[in-house]
Amino acid sequence: MIFHVYSEPKPEGYFVNEPFGIYRTILDADWLLYLLLPLLLLIVVGLLMLAWRVHEIPAHKADHKKMRQAELVSALTLLGLLEHWVWAVALFLAYVDWQAFEDFMVNILRRSRTPAEADGKSIHVAPVEAASAEAASVPASQAIEERQA
Repeated sequence: MIFHVYSEPKPEGYFVNEPFGIYRTILDADWLLYLLLPLLLLIVVGLLMLAWRVHEIPAHKADHKKMRQAELVSALTLLGLLEHWVWAVALFLAYVDWQAFEDFMVNILRRSRTPAEADGKSIHVAPVEAASAEAASVPASQAIEERQA
């Protein structure tokens, strides 16, 4: 037998709280170990599978979004097995909307390259006519005069 619980009698004082009756029979039974070993193996394998799925969340998210950085995220998740902070970086890279971030940065750069008004004070006024599709940038004094007229 692979597992065998010894059936020789235990000396007096072996147990702190000695089991009696059915409890003693169950604890001395080999069949209980034969039931618990496969159950324990199934639980361990199930937990390892769950841990792997959680560990691969960034890679699956990057593949689902068809990101350009999908290979980088996959490499970082594998490195995350050794260094856990790398996995956090991979998770960050996978969940950030890089297109929105890129648009935001391009918008900032475009606004920084437009020439400033001479007096430095300009406001954006919504177009009055439907034909004008974009907002015009005019000096504040001119916008106030147009509103009063």
